[in-house]
Amino acid sequence: MPLAAFFAQFASFSFNADQSANKNFDRLVRVIKCSPQDPERRAVREGFKDALVQEFNERFGTDGNDLSNWQNLCRVLRIAPIPDSIEHCRQCVWDTHVNLVDLVDSARTGKPVKLFASLEELTTYTLRKPKKFFPKENAYQGGLLRELLREIINPYFGKRRNGSAKRKDRKKRKKAARAAAGGDF
Repeated sequence: MPLAAFFAQFASFSFNADQSANKNFDRLVRVIKCSPQDPERRAVREGFKDALVQEFNERFGTDGNDLSNWQNLCRVLRIAPIPDSIEHCRQCVWDTHVNLVDLVDSARTGKPVKLFASLEELTTYTLRKPKKFFPKENAYQGGLLRELLREIINPYFGKRRNGSAKRKDRKKRKKAARAAAGGDF
């Protein structure tokens, strides 16, 4: 698996599959003794993020249009009954709040993943120490993962700002001005 392979690169480190990925990473940083500003630590962190995304892809798939991938996610998230369409699976998974780092860990350890009642609870959990952020943008990210990522720091709740209404008003005024000038282009 990608996380085990990532940690195996460091001869002085012993990967513990029963521990969370973040705990293993924190132990690795202590073993290789690098400070937060150290460029080596940044490189190691990027490698860790890549391995985390690749682990997700191997365990849950990359194709967001594959019903079996969605149904597997529903099983892991304890959604019952398992929906029989991608759209219904997608909606059920979207309505379930789970930390993706924990989701990857639960697939490896076999322990049930912690579910949250709301996005706010998930945000509070994700932001506490150790912060469990899943890489938002990654070269290895598949379509399924892309659909699961949530905006934790600046959440979007589906409401547009006033700019949209202003744009529509501007268009109406321009169209009215053209019509008044004698030609509707």
